Amino acid sequence: MIFVESLEGMVLGPRMGFISGSIGCILGRIVRPREEGFLLGIAFGMGEPIAALVAGLMFRRKWPLAALMYAAMLGIFLADPLTLSARIPLWSLWDTILAAFLILPTHIAVRSALEHRGNAKRLGPAVCMVAFVSTEADMLFRIFLLVPLRFYTLYPIPVEALPAVFLVGAFVTPIEALLSMAVSVILAVPVLLAIERSRVVRWPME
Repeated sequence: MIFVESLEGMVLGPRMGFISGSIGCILGRIVRPREEGFLLGIAFGMGEPIAALVAGLMFRRKWPLAALMYAAMLGIFLADPLTLSARIPLWSLWDTILAAFLILPTHIAVRSALEHRGNAKRLGPAVCMVAFVSTEADMLFRIFLLVPLRFYTLYPIPVEALPAVFLVGAFVTPIEALLSMAVSVILAVPVLLAIERSRVVRWPME
């Protein structure tokens, strides 16, 4: 689940979180092969370490890099002629666009949480917002592969079916993001507080 990748980024930091997420992605596809095949499964599965990377960047106060990633992938998608010619409904990305605008407020929440590391009331909103932003980064990466990099041809998905794919995503993706946020508040906050109180390591680790 994407929640695990976000937690890895929060605890391990951006680089180690990305590496850990990548290893988990590959092992997961080996243990449980996907219908789309090993290589294609790994390609789309790399959205998970991207989520860990974004979560790590947010907790390392490197939010401009996360914003740059969002701007690059979203900008290329919007500028792609296929986005217009295939009549992909842009409103279907409402949650991803919302996440892009929430990067700065999320940074502010994270900064407050790091200044009061043992305060669950400060940590809860920060973890919740980071979970949302990182989950949407995963989805944005998959969209980037699907349209600008033309991975839809590898499934194959008819170009006429792309609008329907995005319409389904407009409802399914926010549900996944909400689940990730809920699980993060329930599980990630106690984990981070326990690590903080143990004083064994200091998160994020890098």
